[in-house]
Amino acid sequence: MFIFTIVILFLVSNHHRIYGQDDGKGANAKSTEVSVGCFSGDSLVTLANGERKQIGNLKIGDEILAVNQLKIVSSEMIIMLDKEKSKQAKFYTFLTDSGHQISLTDLHLIPIISSDEKIDYIPAKEIKLGDRFYVVVNGQLKHSSVINISIEFKTGYFAPLTMTGTLLVNDVFASCYASAKNHHFAQIFMAPFRWYYQLARFISINDPFNNTQTDGIHWLIKIIYQSIRYILPSTLQSF
Repeated sequence: MFIFTIVILFLVSNHHRIYGQDDGKGANAKSTEVSVGCFSGDSLVTLANGERKQIGNLKIGDEILAVNQLKIVSSEMIIMLDKEKSKQAKFYTFLTDSGHQISLTDLHLIPIISSDEKIDYIPAKEIKLGDRFYVVVNGQLKHSSVINISIEFKTGYFAPLTMTGTLLVNDVFASCYASAKNHHFAQIFMAPFRWYYQLARFISINDPFNNTQTDGIHWLIKIIYQSIRYILPSTLQSF
């Protein structure tokens, strides 16, 4: 797998010549197309300095609040996996008894507290009333039960990836990943990309993954997703 990942990283410097700029299908792609789960465009994240920022306005290198080993930490955003400012997508919107709300596309992973008090990352479409999210209350992570689930269409969706693979969206702990069955597998698989990002930033390359793209799924994610579908299809969620 490591060699496979390195091969993909090699394509970073060659993608324009090899692939060009084709259109992504967005948050609700079907079967053989690339699928990226996203957060709704009205979602807010908190920067390390306490500033609140709309998710679509994030920039590469922004330090945002995330979660690592159930501790609130700051984490750099390294790539926007998918972004669409004007397209609509179907979202599952969850309201907790603490008043927190978050909207996710169906395959986006979010951690819940399982019956044995462990963290279980499951797709939004599988969340049930009574499931417990982690939310921020007075600067601390607390449990909060889901009391309402609605399905709605919203305009605009975004999928930022951080170094930790997590982030706090509207003060709700969420994964950066979707489509994968296992959050931890996805985070391990993406390790070489994080190393590449850190090395590139160290030598003053400000945008290692060319995030100045137009709307759509990032070209690198298209390569990764289609490659995994061919090599490790069992690690992906079904539609």
